[in-house]
Amino acid sequence: MTIQHHPDITTLMAFSAGTLEGPYATVIATHLAMSPGGRETLRHIDTIGGALLSAEPRAEISVGALDRLMGALGDERIVVTPPDERGTDSVPLPLQQYLPGGLDAVRWQWTGPGVATADLDWGDDGKSRLMLLRVGAGRRVPEHGHGGHELTLILQGAYKDRFGVFARGDIADHDEDVEHQPIAEPGEDCICLVAVDAKLTFRGRLMRTLQPLFGM
Repeated sequence: MTIQHHPDITTLMAFSAGTLEGPYATVIATHLAMSPGGRETLRHIDTIGGALLSAEPRAEISVGALDRLMGALGDERIVVTPPDERGTDSVPLPLQQYLPGGLDAVRWQWTGPGVATADLDWGDDGKSRLMLLRVGAGRRVPEHGHGGHELTLILQGAYKDRFGVFARGDIADHDEDVEHQPIAEPGEDCICLVAVDAKLTFRGRLMRTLQPLFGM
């Protein structure tokens, strides 16, 4: 698997800094579990961030602050999973908590001809949404733009649009300036992990009329 499309560098920097909202961080973590090159880029970003922090003036802390912090954490053991453990073939490790039964157990909701979605409960009531998108083999998503920031990671199959072909592990990092029409490649349904913070903006009048029914 050769990954051709990666997140924007500013998105990776936000992930490194811990400022991405849950759905976006989940998509990036899942991509990194599938992408050795992405993990290497993140390591460079982390190194630069660490150097910048080291250059900051030191802040004084009170005597015993570390002991109080460790006491507040208690005795529960914290297990950190290495980022390059991929999990199952269909569900990379960072996504397994949302899909314990794998992709075959997903309960899809019809959202248009050849298109289905499934919301993933990420445990917060913020405005961002984490979901799966399935586009039938050879089918197309109506041409649309984005009302905000959208991350789309390919988990299965592939699609093509004016930016190229996106296959397993590839990620599309789009903002409100992008309009496109993804078309699933023949032979296999395209399943994507998607994080969005606004509804799509469809160009066609019919799709704009029917959009409340689709929930996209």
